[in-house]
Amino acid sequence: NSNTQQFEIDMVEHIIREVTTMYSRRLRLYEPIVNSLMDRVTNEAFSPAGLHKLVPVKDSLQHFEMNVKGALGCITDLLSNDEDMLDLLLTEKALAKRNGQTLPLESHERAEILLEEYARRLNSILLEIDYLLQRVQSKQDMVALSLDAYRNRMIRTNLYLTVGGISLAFGTAVAGFFGMNVVN
Repeated sequence: NSNTQQFEIDMVEHIIREVTTMYSRRLRLYEPIVNSLMDRVTNEAFSPAGLHKLVPVKDSLQHFEMNVKGALGCITDLLSNDEDMLDLLLTEKALAKRNGQTLPLESHERAEILLEEYARRLNSILLEIDYLLQRVQSKQDMVALSLDAYRNRMIRTNLYLTVGGISLAFGTAVAGFFGMNVVN
């Protein structure tokens, strides 16, 4: 009879385990993508294309982070409400109702332990996503800084050429002025 009373908890555990496993697999897929992208962008530091390659990965990671936060939020909401955890025990609740009793609040202990474990796993996945996002952000900042430095060198070179051009124009204007107005 204990197996039938725990059917709901087993199903909830199976569903949450599937979601957590799916998120873990997805995270393991992101890691090599981010690592290879970091290497490629480092090799193309002065290319604006390197910066644009990071944006879709960052957006995808942020969307993934929102999904995991949503799942963690659902579990956290369940954990914060004893009545909701008791509502997970459908069979036990129906048996207690049939016998004219109510379930004590301590009955949800197995559900609480289960939810706490999967909340911990989802939190761990969130931390890993955050680490990948920070790596992408720091690489974006580094590429932006190198592009700024490259742009500043170009502006400095342009300034030197402009000063040289103005110097030549001044010398040419003086020579032209004296060449035209000098009496022979």
